[in-house]
Amino acid sequence: MFTYPFLTFLRAYFASKFTKKVKIEEETTLTMRCGISDLDPYLEINNGRYQTLADIGRFNHGFRTGFFSIAKKNKIYFTVAGASIKYRYRISFGEKFKMTTKIIYVDDKWTYYLHKFIVKNQITSTLLIRAGVVKNGKLIKTKEVFKIFNFNIPKTTLPKWVEYWIKSDENNPSFIK
Repeated sequence: MFTYPFLTFLRAYFASKFTKKVKIEEETTLTMRCGISDLDPYLEINNGRYQTLADIGRFNHGFRTGFFSIAKKNKIYFTVAGASIKYRYRISFGEKFKMTTKIIYVDDKWTYYLHKFIVKNQITSTLLIRAGVVKNGKLIKTKEVFKIFNFNIPKTTLPKWVEYWIKSDENNPSFIK
């Protein structure tokens, strides 16, 4: 049985064809509804499903900025190298919600995306993702990535809480180096 929400992914892909293109630094939004395949035994979105939905949000961002089509032509793919989720409120079965995706910081190796899950104008969960770009099996530097994509690296300021998150990885004795 497929667990990846391919229909949601395809809907985001086809909708992106009819939606205004955005700049790389702009936020994108997807509107969804919590479905049967998103649920845990408490009839709310499963904690792991948030990561999958955020994955679709990053693809949607890539579709709308042109990132995805250029990556495909250059045989480049994206990899997630870290995630941190904060849950505040439930999203129950059948409930409509929005998910926003925005690049909030870029360093020499990674791009940091912030996803917000929102129900009735209330943020229910946030997900911070550190992602990189891989070509020929190797992580490539951000400057090279943006040169390939012919984008300017977005002007971002490192939020203090993201800085602490990055440092916590550096100081984690279990961190794979």
